[in-house]
Order: sequence, then C-alpha cells, then structure tokens
Amino acid sequence: MNPVNLAFQRFFGAYSQAINIQERHIGSLFQKSFKRLEVTSTQQLATLLFYIHSNPQKHGIVEDFRQYPWNSYERVLRDRPSKLNKEAVLGWFKNKENYIAYHGRTANLDDLKDLMYE
Repeated sequence: MNPVNLAFQRFFGAYSQAINIQERHIGSLFQKSFKRLEVTSTQQLATLLFYIHSNPQKHGIVEDFRQYPWNSYERVLRDRPSKLNKEAVLGWFKNKENYIAYHGRTANLDDLKDLMYE
C-alpha cells in the first residue's frame, strides 16, 4: 500500500474509532470509501488544475479565482523561486501564454466527466 493511502486509512480509522466511542456508535461512519482515478494524460492534468483553480469562483467565494490568495494560479506565473515545480506545470500548457489563455476560458464541467465519481 502506498504511504498516502496508508496515512488516510490510519487517519480515518482513528477518527472513526474516537467518534464511535464518544457517540457509543457501532459501525462505519463513512458511507463511501475514498476514491480516485488515475490521470493518464496531460490534457486531464490541465483540466483538473483549471478545475481546482476555478473552484473558489465557481462556489462564490471570490469574483475572480485569479485573485484567490490560496491557490497556485498566480504563483506559477511569478519568476520568484518556490517549492512549486513551475516548469513542469507550464510544460503541461507549453508556455505561460497558453497557461493564462487556458485559465481564461469558460469552465466546462463536461471536460471532467471522465475524471469524476458520482
């Protein structure tokens, strides 16, 4: 089992046990298990990144996701060093101009259908 899966399994297991003891409950607290799909193309990765960046705007937290201080959209564009692998991210889009243009488009959730669980 990979370390991330193991960490989540331990976290959710400990949390469930604590709540079960507190509430005198028996059984699972979670209806569905944690699911994920493998991203197999650069296009899927670009679409997911756009989805993550645009979420604060989609849910009305900010008017423009580009101004949201807790996403990496703006950080990718900065020339200052950071732990973020900006070159790899920009490589998915070929260059900064394409990155900016891709994020300027209107979100289409149909692009994500194959990447989402219902």
